Amino acid sequence: MQNQNDEITLSEAKKITAELKASILKLDALNQDVASNIIQLQDLNSKLKDYTSILSKFEFRDEKEMATNYASYLAFITKKIDELFQNKNLSRIEKILDNTSYLVNLSVVKVSIIVAVITTCINFLILI
Repeated sequence: MQNQNDEITLSEAKKITAELKASILKLDALNQDVASNIIQLQDLNSKLKDYTSILSKFEFRDEKEMATNYASYLAFITKKIDELFQNKNLSRIEKILDNTSYLVNLSVVKVSIIVAVITTCINFLILI
């Protein structure tokens, strides 16, 4: 497509420019994915460091140290459970679940009564 002077035409230059722009956009998208992956890896790495420090606390020298650390761990878990039970949102959810259970039970009773009434009416109509 080049003429005899080894020069490119305007249309060829536009085509090449468009291809370069498309390639740049693809590279930019890939770069953003790589940056996102690096951030995720950094987050995972920091979590892994946290877990490693926690796990290192469970490398005991003797049974006494194990019992002391395990007691501390259980105290921590107990504290977290107590905090959860004191959470107002959890109390609200429990109330909602209780109300839902009550409504379901009430609905079951209503349906049972309706079925019993319909059955009685059908039996009455059959007898007449």
